[in-house]
Amino acid sequence: MSSEGKILVVDDEPNISEVVRLYLEHSQYETILLYRGRDVIKTITEERPNLVLLDIMLPDISGYELCEQIRRMDTPFNHTPIIFLTAKGESIDKLRGFNLGVDDYLVKPFDPNELVARIKAVLRRAVHIPHEPAPPQSSPRKWLEIGNIVIDLEQYRVTVDGKRVELTPKEIELLFFLMSNPGRVFTREDLLGYVWNFDFTGGTRTVDAHVKNLRKKLGQHESWNIQTLWGIGYSFEVVQHV
Repeated sequence: MSSEGKILVVDDEPNISEVVRLYLEHSQYETILLYRGRDVIKTITEERPNLVLLDIMLPDISGYELCEQIRRMDTPFNHTPIIFLTAKGESIDKLRGFNLGVDDYLVKPFDPNELVARIKAVLRRAVHIPHEPAPPQSSPRKWLEIGNIVIDLEQYRVTVDGKRVELTPKEIELLFFLMSNPGRVFTREDLLGYVWNFDFTGGTRTVDAHVKNLRKKLGQHESWNIQTLWGIGYSFEVVQHV
């Protein structure tokens, strides 16, 4: 039987894990179940799942800490898509997850069909670094340089003044999108649609948090600026010197 991908499910509730497994396997996904967090990093390294479905409240380690550990792994494991599946549904919990680099967030109780749809959406937009060189192909531009910033979306690598800056995958995608459209103003809703490609229940504050992180990590430069248009949204402005 062909597989649409491999999903690692980490949840300490066997009944929920079993329901998730049944729906995923019905959709042709190979499924790995873990009920503790301690083996997650090892499993990602050995099994190379296409996506991790992660509960926050695990008995031995929090999902937040696991998310941080995954994002600190070596490439390509640090770019493994993560979806939080949790009972913690407050906005502050969602913002914390997105700030750590989680790709989506679904609150229990949930519709298993919606979960499968969200998994498919995240996998569609996920960019994986190939283990072997891929042949040249006509594809959208994935490399940009403006001022002192160089961004390589193929390698998920950003450098400022020649030094690598550690950004989460979603921060990189947001920066690349804004840099690809210099001078154009996008509302927060626009950015949620274009960059996240899904209607998040966490609201537009997710965008604000990511922009704030970008500004802090990138610093300032005379040739560009991530501009806030109060009450509207954001734009990447390139300064023309005369």
